[in-house]
Amino acid sequence: MSQSPKNKRVFDTLSLQLSHGHDFPIEDVWNTDNAIARLLVPRLQAFKAFDKHGYPPNMGDMWKWNDTIQKMIDALELMKYAHTMHDKEDNKTIEQGLDLFHRYFQYLWD
Repeated sequence: MSQSPKNKRVFDTLSLQLSHGHDFPIEDVWNTDNAIARLLVPRLQAFKAFDKHGYPPNMGDMWKWNDTIQKMIDALELMKYAHTMHDKEDNKTIEQGLDLFHRYFQYLWD
């Protein structure tokens, strides 16, 4: 069943209002945390696999830095989808990974 031009115009206007006139799907606006997690996971995976030239001063070695990046990835993997129930262990993983992401955000470059 096709929409009438008037109904389509009303629907398009409503969609723009709901997404605040931006080019983002409304679901990504409502669940910005999940949308950001979906963007970050593949980038962090690529960064971890990359032959990096250094690591944060307090890491000691590349193995520890890659382990830290993996903890960030694990947390964000759990956060990629809305309406997901997490158990106590998942919440601990998320909290630890987000804390590390916050702490080492400025070191995510090479």
